[in-house]
Amino acid sequence: MVCLSAKSASTSVRMVIPGASAPFSVRNPFIEQLLVMVFAKQNITLELVDAPENITQGRALKELNSPDILDLTWSVTTVEREQNLTPIRIPIYQGFIGWRVFVINKNNQEKFSAIDNVEQLSKLLAIQRFDWPDYQIFLENNLKVDGSLPFSQMYKAIESGLADYFPRSVLEVTRELNELNSDKLTIEQTLLLKYPSSYYFFVGKNNTELAECIEKGFEIALADGSYQLLFQQHFGPALDILNLNERKILYLSSSLLPAQNPLMNER
Repeated sequence: MVCLSAKSASTSVRMVIPGASAPFSVRNPFIEQLLVMVFAKQNITLELVDAPENITQGRALKELNSPDILDLTWSVTTVEREQNLTPIRIPIYQGFIGWRVFVINKNNQEKFSAIDNVEQLSKLLAIQRFDWPDYQIFLENNLKVDGSLPFSQMYKAIESGLADYFPRSVLEVTRELNELNSDKLTIEQTLLLKYPSSYYFFVGKNNTELAECIEKGFEIALADGSYQLLFQQHFGPALDILNLNERKILYLSSSLLPAQNPLMNER
């Protein structure tokens, strides 16, 4: 996909992105609407197409340099990812992606209510994917974490007691639990985990034209307030439900972030 050439010749472009991961039917509704907005700001109609097979986050990042498979993905930024790919350095989630609450079994709230620090949390077992940066962050902070499960099995692991908690972003946890509609799962009520993190759009290393196009449209959406409105529509009510101001905050450190990381400390 060549964004600027397409813009000069047509008002419509087609972009291949990673599709949904089981058990969900849409990978990320906010991301899809944001991308459509970014292109609409430049009078381009965007057609989003899911990749023909299920692609994990780690594989999606690798496949970006094979343009016949994927045009774009989105992920937590790291030094390695910015070296191998082209990032669009505008934080998609305003810094909230490093704010984590826990999905737990409904019967286990009491053990979390007694936790006041990271050392106490380290006695419990978390689950993350081994190819997520969060996995490395947990290891760096001496937290027990299992990275062996596919995403489709993670919530089941919490239901069955295989693991104690599944840290999810405050922006995604409510939607995911609503879709799952499990009578065994709930959001832990007392803790908020924070670590420095930022989500970017990524394209292939040599796809600078597409990167420039996305950056331009994103900046327009920020300047005219339409990004902020979309963010509030998707996440405002969910953030209110979580009572973030009343939670005990546990801070983690991270060595994964590049030095060039705008708006990293805005929260």
